[in-house]
Amino acid sequence: MNFSWNLPATTRRISLALAAGALAIGFAGCKENTVEILPDAGLSYYPVAVGNYWIYAVADSSWSRANGQGSQVTPSVLTATSFQFREAITSSFADAAGKTAYRLVRSKRLTPADPWVDDSIFTLSPTAQSVILNRNNLRTLELIFPVREGRLWNFNAYSNNSEDTVTAETRRYRRVGEPFSTTAGGITKAYPATVTTTNEGTAQEDDAYYVKTYQQVFAKGVGPVLRRQRRFTNFYYVNSSGSVVFVPKSYTFGYSRRETLIESKVN
Repeated sequence: MNFSWNLPATTRRISLALAAGALAIGFAGCKENTVEILPDAGLSYYPVAVGNYWIYAVADSSWSRANGQGSQVTPSVLTATSFQFREAITSSFADAAGKTAYRLVRSKRLTPADPWVDDSIFTLSPTAQSVILNRNNLRTLELIFPVREGRLWNFNAYSNNSEDTVTAETRRYRRVGEPFSTTAGGITKAYPATVTTTNEGTAQEDDAYYVKTYQQVFAKGVGPVLRRQRRFTNFYYVNSSGSVVFVPKSYTFGYSRRETLIESKVN
C-alpha cells in the first residue's frame, strides 16, 4: 500500500519534486559515466614532417604473355626482381592555395651496398580532413579523416580517371586499429595499431578473367608499412566444344608489386 497519498497535498508535492530531482541526478550520473567512442581522427597514420623517411623492400613480379591452345599452349614465365625504395620528405612549401605541402623524394637502389639514386618527386598535402598524394600530376586521396571502419571515399576525387566517376566510392577502410606484422629481407616488424585501405567498386576486379587490387596498410605513428598491387588478365582459350578453358598461372598480362617497410624515421 502507498501511504504517500494519505499525506497533505503540499507534502506530496515536495516528495514528488525530491524524487524527480533524485531521478534526474541519477540519469546525469549515468550519462557522465558513459564513454562515447568517437572515430579515430587518423592524423597519426601518416606522420608528415620534414626529415621523415621510409625505406621499403620492393618485390616486382611480371609474367610473359601466354598463347596457343590445347596442348600447344605456351604458358607464362615469371620474372622476379627486387630492389629498395626510399621516400624522404625533404622540404615544405606553400601550394597554389596557400596551404602547406611537402616534397617527397623517392630514391632507388638495387642493393643496400649501392648509393641512392633519385627516382621521382611527389607532393604530400596533409590537412585535418585528408592526405593527398600528387604523383606525376595525378592526385589521389590516400587517407580521409576521421578513420572509421568500412568508410568509403573516392580515391581519384581530384583527378577523375577512366576507371571511375567523380562520385564513385573506390576506396574503403578495413581492420581499423588492428595489429599487423610484415616480413621482408629477413626483417619482421610488428605494429600494434594499423588501418588497411583497399580498392572497391569500379577500381577493383577479382574474377576468373581479371584481377586488379591495390592494398595499403598504415601503422599509427609510423605511416605506410605495406603496399601491394596486383594486375592480371588471365589467359584462356575456347576449345573445340565451345567451352572456355583457363590455363592456371598463365596470363595475357600479369604484374604484381609488394613494397614492405624495413626502416623508417618519423619525427
